[in-house]
Amino acid sequence: MPLQLFAETVYKNANVVTVDPQNPRAQAVAILDGKFVGVGSDAEIEGLIGPTTRVIDVSGMTIIPGLIDAHIHVLSSGIRHVMAADCDQRSITAIQSELRARVERASPGDWVEGFKFDDTKTAERRFLNRRDLDAVSTELPILVSHRAGHVYYLNSKALELSGYDDDSPDPHGGRLGRDPDTGALDGVLYERAIEPLSDLLPQVTPDVRREGLRTICRMLTASGLTSVHDAMVSNDQLNTYTEGRDSGDLSIRVYMLAARPHFPALRDAGMRSGFGDDRLRLGGIKMVSDGAIAARTAYMSEPYIGTCDHGILAMSQEEITESVLEIHRAGFQVCIHANGDLAIESVLNAYEQAQTEHPRPDPRHRIEHCTLVNTDLLSKMNRLGTIATPFCTYVYYHGEKMEFYGEERLEWMFAQRSFIDSGVISTGATDYPPGPFEPLMGIQSCVTRTDMNGNLWGPSQRISVEEALRLYTLNGAYASFDEDKKGSIETGKLADMVVLAEDLTSVDPSTIIDIPIVETVIGGETVYEG
Repeated sequence: MPLQLFAETVYKNANVVTVDPQNPRAQAVAILDGKFVGVGSDAEIEGLIGPTTRVIDVSGMTIIPGLIDAHIHVLSSGIRHVMAADCDQRSITAIQSELRARVERASPGDWVEGFKFDDTKTAERRFLNRRDLDAVSTELPILVSHRAGHVYYLNSKALELSGYDDDSPDPHGGRLGRDPDTGALDGVLYERAIEPLSDLLPQVTPDVRREGLRTICRMLTASGLTSVHDAMVSNDQLNTYTEGRDSGDLSIRVYMLAARPHFPALRDAGMRSGFGDDRLRLGGIKMVSDGAIAARTAYMSEPYIGTCDHGILAMSQEEITESVLEIHRAGFQVCIHANGDLAIESVLNAYEQAQTEHPRPDPRHRIEHCTLVNTDLLSKMNRLGTIATPFCTYVYYHGEKMEFYGEERLEWMFAQRSFIDSGVISTGATDYPPGPFEPLMGIQSCVTRTDMNGNLWGPSQRISVEEALRLYTLNGAYASFDEDKKGSIETGKLADMVVLAEDLTSVDPSTIIDIPIVETVIGGETVYEG
């Protein structure tokens, strides 16, 4: 007779939302060796309970698959939480106070950095400028990044070190901010204009990277995330991830999108998308073709409301196509940041050329963010099998920015309804720090399309709770070629799951964000308890 194997852990008396269309609801799950070995009713799972099985009665609480953020800046955010001042403040005065505290602890020659500044969240509702930062210090260089990235604010000392002066032309793929009256540099750098500073900023030490990894893992697992796609990984960060996997500091599953400059070395080392294991895996190669939605630099066919500004194209069509062909031929997944419709069109042109000249089965190339679409773009994405990773927390959190886009255009932004109806696979994604990373906020935002003040934006793009949950689970797994391993609660899949205090499919959708995370489980191991 075959040896009877008993589960290590059983969760019973639960409301299990499986995201498995063949078995959408269950009452209990059994876990052994990091995988689900049973999903069914309490009675059906009873036979898997042995003398050493840990049995957890969750008293009717809801269990969902582990949540996946398919585009988030993981390790770099953890590092910034360690190194930089948090400029997510409600006034420029408060931001200056945060930076002064850093100046007081700094040594001569040190850089003072800040991140998560958001102009529309401040009382002044304007960008920082060199005068604001000179009031903090003229001796030490100061660099603050916008919450969206893509826009940076320098004091006079940092501007001097950058090499730019009032006579400098705008660099390729970037723009220099200027005083509208005098034409003098105002300390604002857009997009690739920041590149001359890349070698001047302080080097991140291995200890800081390790602390950053531990910090961000604690933050993400507490929100119910069990897998993440880190959207811009450097070689040093890859080393820290590898070290963290071996030491146990990496408590979440990571699919790494390597920054474009590291592609040649990865290719020459014989690596391809998928190299690694279930905890840490190399994914695609990441590039940036245009600007940001929150910073109003996305490259669009129609200008921002009340302006003549169409945004910034950071890569030409020739640059995009050349890079896509090279990466595609090498067998990697291509992942290109493109927000505006014109940028998306350029990326799709390159994907189509790559597939025509060098056909590959199911490459699953991605458009990161893919914010503003239309019927032609959706049709082309469907035909090419291109995956979209749109912002999911933006409508809820960044509602005050929607006025820059207009009601008509908002019906085609963060277009989850249109993606689903057009047969395009889209995911749950936040791009943190630009958008908050909490997945329940993202699910609520996709379902209600209302901001935190109850304002409705682009109602035609609303989707159901079940559809939103699929974005954050099975679709996220598909975007990393993992749909057979995770994304739903099924026998044989990795035992990644979240215990919620309430059923997100039955509560008022406007309260999904308030559902407490009771427990986050990865591979059968509890990584967070609320």
